Amino acid sequence: MTLTHSPDSLDIVSGALSHLSHRARTLDTGPLEEPALHIFSHLAAPPDAVTSHRRSLPAYQAATLVLAVEAYADDRPEESTSSAAQRWSSVRGHERYHDDLVAMLSSCRRGGSCRGAPVEYRSVDVGPASTMSVPVFGLLDTHSPGGIPVAVALHIPDPAHQAPLQIEVLSGDRDAGASTLDALLSLMTDHDVMRGQVLTLGGSGGRGNGLVRFMARPTVAGEDLILPDGTLEAMTRHLVTVGSSAARLREAGQHVGRGLLLYGPPGTGKTHTVRHLLGLVPMSTVIVLTGSAMRHIAEATTLARRLSPSVVVVEDVDLIAREREETGVNSLLFALLDAMDGMDGDADVTFVLTTNRPDSIERAVRDRPGRIDLAVEIPLPDTRGRERLARLYLSAVNVAADLTPLVEATEGGTASYVRELVRRTVVAAIERDDHGADGHTTVITDDDVAAVLTACVDERQRLTRSLLGGSGVRPAG
Repeated sequence: MTLTHSPDSLDIVSGALSHLSHRARTLDTGPLEEPALHIFSHLAAPPDAVTSHRRSLPAYQAATLVLAVEAYADDRPEESTSSAAQRWSSVRGHERYHDDLVAMLSSCRRGGSCRGAPVEYRSVDVGPASTMSVPVFGLLDTHSPGGIPVAVALHIPDPAHQAPLQIEVLSGDRDAGASTLDALLSLMTDHDVMRGQVLTLGGSGGRGNGLVRFMARPTVAGEDLILPDGTLEAMTRHLVTVGSSAARLREAGQHVGRGLLLYGPPGTGKTHTVRHLLGLVPMSTVIVLTGSAMRHIAEATTLARRLSPSVVVVEDVDLIAREREETGVNSLLFALLDAMDGMDGDADVTFVLTTNRPDSIERAVRDRPGRIDLAVEIPLPDTRGRERLARLYLSAVNVAADLTPLVEATEGGTASYVRELVRRTVVAAIERDDHGADGHTTVITDDDVAAVLTACVDERQRLTRSLLGGSGVRPAG
């Protein structure tokens, strides 16, 4: 599925604001205290009595982790009036990359070789057009749930290194450190910046999140869909109505996870339909997998389970099935079906699959009953559908022509083919009426329609007709 990222201008503005934010957070910090002295003084414990609890997390959880840590520290009654976001500290140079934080701080304490430094921040995406500053290496003193002093250290590496981020909790009390780490990880659920967003995995163009990219949620109006009667209603009921009744279904002992398959020839509007459906569930997290991103199906299902209610969109699933034809194995398709099998029945996760070749996955799906609850055909448009499509695509111009010849000539063609012929008709009208001023409403005449249809039955247009989804179209005349 092709969904548009934020414009370059928004990236420029976002980058500028992020830079100013970084500057603001490093100015007026006052004297920089030697970090080791401060940490051990806060912990009220010598280095050999300090315990460490560490956890590695995916790089795309950086913003969520920082928000969780700051929210936790701000909520502690023992803390000062300054916010946690203002209390991060750091160290200079390569000391921050020391593998053993306690050993590093102990060395600093003995030799005084590492000095405090302004905290360095990095921008990470938290939405399709928004960013957040996170500390590259940050130290924060706070207290455990039981009120015992602890220190939290975050190391957020450059995403280009494809290394996980690290959170470490230091304390003179082993149980206090463990309970603090558990509390911080638990808070991440409430502060997850990916919840309710549209995401894709892999690719390029994101900022600071490694595997995950944010995308704008698509908006396609229902009146822009030309489908057989009852088709859209069935899909809406399956995706939206069942989701809104998830709690009652669980109480009744029924599973709420579901699978929806849209199938039909290329160019009939499957992607367009999926875009509309995603707009109907604005509170759901959406994970889109297409092309090379399909290899991340395991990560996608893990995210979907954690961020539910969620929708996992797998476009052109027949491309997965083609792997078997080319290599003799079908590991990606099996991985997808295994992921669907492994989803808890009470997890509100919907898999939406699209395919041009339902026969290529029929056997695999049949051997795993219950994975697909509803299969909906998005067929070639019939006569009424093609007329509705033509009028939809011509809604911005004045139609003074009989569209019957165009509708008849596109029999057996896809919605994409109808749209292209309409575009050519508008071009023909503009070329004919080249005296029209800006704001002048273009008028479509019978001559414009006839000129386009004549060109499309020319021998030289056969390949073009096939590429546009009109290979089954019978010539006009």
